[in-house]
Amino acid sequence: MDHTDHVDPGTAALTAVAGQARQIEAINRDIYTLKRKADDAASKATVKNLARSVESLGNTVTSFEDLLDRLTKAGGSGKSNSADSGSGGGDTAVPVRSWLRLPAQDAGAVEAVLSELLPWMESVYLRYATARESLPPCWLWHPEVVEELLWLMDAWTAAYEGDEACNKLVGDWHDRQRPGVSRRVGEYAAGCNVLEHRDNANTRAVVVPLAAEADPFVTWWATARDETGPAPTTEQIRAGRTGLSAVPDTAGGQR
Repeated sequence: MDHTDHVDPGTAALTAVAGQARQIEAINRDIYTLKRKADDAASKATVKNLARSVESLGNTVTSFEDLLDRLTKAGGSGKSNSADSGSGGGDTAVPVRSWLRLPAQDAGAVEAVLSELLPWMESVYLRYATARESLPPCWLWHPEVVEELLWLMDAWTAAYEGDEACNKLVGDWHDRQRPGVSRRVGEYAAGCNVLEHRDNANTRAVVVPLAAEADPFVTWWATARDETGPAPTTEQIRAGRTGLSAVPDTAGGQR
């Protein structure tokens, strides 16, 4: 590993630009000195060429100084031009919204999302026939459906109204994102309707299979993962025969 591997790329770039700027400034001073010495002996053409060289180098130095200033400001603000700036560890990255990860016991946060999502669905999403056909009437009972619609709305906003809005993002939304969401929404709740959610109302929505019996798997994966896993207990075998599921079924087989 090179001893500079730990240096942040932005810092390295700043250092390199500053070094080049200093070198050009030194050349600038040397040529200016030569120009002064040549004023008495050189021809007018030579002096004119030297003057142009000095001016050109001066412009180059100015360009490097501008670049150095922009890089310094960018580094100081903690921002990154990378689309994956969230991996840089800065505090400026804005998290992507998720219906599944909204704060618990925060009705305001939930209401804020729906106050955006509902009118957007009416004015944009449901204008498409495939969206109307695939959206189940019980969509609000399906958090996975709301999650899909939320990110699709935010992608639409970024494509049409965001700082980087452009036809390329719009085309991607139409060609790939919206059709994909419409298809998955139809798969999540195929044949489901409001009545199907009556029997299991107010019960626990998701139960992770065998979550209470994870200790043997901790030991196995931590100490003997090159071997096969622990033998299933009688209760686990019985549960498997009756159908383990992370999601309790309603009468219609839907969430």
